Amino acid sequence: MLKKVFSKALLSVVMDKKARSALDAAKERAKQAPPSAAAPEALPASAEELRAAARQALESAEKELASKPKLTGERKALIQQALAVRKQKTKILDELGPDQKIKLQAMALEAFGLDPTKGGR
Repeated sequence: MLKKVFSKALLSVVMDKKARSALDAAKERAKQAPPSAAAPEALPASAEELRAAARQALESAEKELASKPKLTGERKALIQQALAVRKQKTKILDELGPDQKIKLQAMALEAFGLDPTKGGR
Protein backbone atom coordinates (compact mmCIF):
# COMPACT_ATOMS: atom_id res chain seq x y z
CA MET A 1 0.00 0.00 0.00
CA LEU A 2 2.70 2.44 1.04
CA LYS A 3 4.79 1.38 -1.95
CA LYS A 4 1.93 2.23 -4.31
CA VAL A 5 1.32 5.66 -2.76
CA PHE A 6 5.00 6.56 -2.73
CA SER A 7 5.42 5.31 -6.29
CA LYS A 8 2.55 7.50 -7.49
CA ALA A 9 4.00 10.49 -5.64
CA LEU A 10 7.40 10.03 -7.27
CA LEU A 11 5.82 9.60 -10.69
CA SER A 12 3.90 12.83 -10.24
CA VAL A 13 7.20 14.65 -9.74
CA VAL A 14 8.91 13.10 -12.75
CA MET A 15 6.05 12.58 -15.23
CA ASP A 16 3.12 14.71 -16.33
CA LYS A 17 -0.47 13.45 -16.27
CA LYS A 18 -0.54 12.29 -19.91
CA ALA A 19 2.68 10.31 -19.50
CA ARG A 20 1.42 8.66 -16.30
CA SER A 21 -1.84 7.64 -17.97
CA ALA A 22 0.14 6.23 -20.92
CA LEU A 23 2.28 4.25 -18.48
CA ASP A 24 -0.83 2.91 -16.73
CA ALA A 25 -2.32 1.90 -20.08
CA ALA A 26 0.89 0.10 -21.03
CA LYS A 27 0.85 -1.79 -17.73
CA GLU A 28 -2.75 -2.84 -18.36
CA ARG A 29 -1.87 -4.08 -21.86
CA ALA A 30 1.02 -6.07 -20.41
CA LYS A 31 -1.30 -7.69 -17.86
CA GLN A 32 -3.79 -8.62 -20.58
CA ALA A 33 -1.15 -10.04 -22.94
CA PRO A 34 -1.45 -13.78 -23.51
CA PRO A 35 0.98 -15.71 -21.31
CA SER A 36 2.23 -17.73 -24.29
CA ALA A 37 3.74 -14.55 -25.80
CA ALA A 38 5.78 -13.91 -22.67
CA ALA A 39 7.02 -17.50 -22.22
CA PRO A 40 10.10 -18.42 -24.23
CA GLU A 41 9.69 -21.25 -26.69
CA ALA A 42 11.82 -24.38 -26.71
CA LEU A 43 15.02 -24.06 -28.74
CA PRO A 44 14.91 -25.68 -32.19
CA ALA A 45 17.16 -28.68 -32.64
CA SER A 46 18.38 -28.48 -36.24
CA ALA A 47 19.86 -25.72 -38.40
CA GLU A 48 16.74 -25.68 -40.60
CA GLU A 49 14.54 -25.18 -37.55
CA LEU A 50 16.84 -22.35 -36.43
CA ARG A 51 16.54 -20.65 -39.84
CA ALA A 52 12.77 -21.06 -39.84
CA ALA A 53 12.53 -19.64 -36.30
CA ALA A 54 14.76 -16.70 -37.29
CA ARG A 55 12.64 -16.00 -40.39
CA GLN A 56 9.47 -16.16 -38.35
CA ALA A 57 10.91 -13.79 -35.70
CA LEU A 58 12.08 -11.39 -38.40
CA GLU A 59 8.67 -11.40 -40.11
CA SER A 60 6.84 -10.76 -36.85
CA ALA A 61 9.24 -7.92 -36.00
CA GLU A 62 8.68 -6.35 -39.43
CA LYS A 63 4.91 -6.58 -38.98
CA GLU A 64 5.17 -4.99 -35.54
CA LEU A 65 7.31 -2.14 -36.87
CA ALA A 66 4.94 -1.57 -39.77
CA SER A 67 1.98 -1.33 -37.40
CA LYS A 68 3.63 1.31 -35.20
CA PRO A 69 2.71 4.93 -35.94
CA LYS A 70 5.12 7.06 -37.90
CA LEU A 71 6.77 10.06 -36.24
CA THR A 72 4.40 12.83 -37.31
CA GLY A 73 4.87 16.50 -36.55
CA GLU A 74 2.27 16.30 -33.79
CA ARG A 75 3.96 13.27 -32.22
CA LYS A 76 7.37 14.95 -32.45
CA ALA A 77 5.96 18.06 -30.74
CA LEU A 78 4.47 15.89 -28.00
CA ILE A 79 7.83 14.22 -27.41
CA GLN A 80 9.54 17.63 -27.25
CA GLN A 81 6.91 18.81 -24.77
CA ALA A 82 7.45 15.72 -22.61
CA LEU A 83 11.21 16.29 -22.61
CA ALA A 84 10.69 19.92 -21.62
CA VAL A 85 8.42 18.93 -18.74
CA ARG A 86 10.95 16.33 -17.61
CA LYS A 87 13.70 18.95 -17.68
CA GLN A 88 11.57 21.28 -15.53
CA LYS A 89 10.85 18.49 -13.04
CA THR A 90 14.51 17.54 -12.72
CA LYS A 91 15.34 21.12 -11.73
CA ILE A 92 13.40 20.43 -8.52
CA LEU A 93 15.67 17.50 -7.76
CA ASP A 94 18.77 19.50 -8.66
CA GLU A 95 17.89 22.03 -5.95
CA LEU A 96 18.10 19.34 -3.24
CA GLY A 97 21.21 19.06 -1.14
CA PRO A 98 23.39 15.93 -1.22
CA ASP A 99 21.95 14.60 2.05
CA GLN A 100 18.39 15.14 0.85
CA LYS A 101 19.15 13.35 -2.43
CA ILE A 102 20.57 10.35 -0.58
CA LYS A 103 17.53 10.20 1.72
CA LEU A 104 15.14 10.51 -1.22
CA GLN A 105 16.96 7.77 -3.12
CA ALA A 106 16.84 5.47 -0.07
CA MET A 107 13.11 6.13 0.37
CA ALA A 108 12.47 5.41 -3.32
CA LEU A 109 14.43 2.16 -3.21
CA GLU A 110 12.53 1.04 -0.11
CA ALA A 111 9.22 1.98 -1.74
CA PHE A 112 10.04 -0.21 -4.74
CA GLY A 113 11.05 -3.10 -2.48
CA LEU A 114 14.78 -2.81 -3.16
CA ASP A 115 17.56 -2.82 -0.60
CA PRO A 116 18.97 0.72 -0.21
CA THR A 117 22.06 -0.58 1.60
CA LYS A 118 23.06 -2.55 -1.51
CA GLY A 119 22.43 0.27 -3.98
CA GLY A 120 19.05 -1.07 -5.09
CA ARG A 121 19.99 -4.68 -5.70
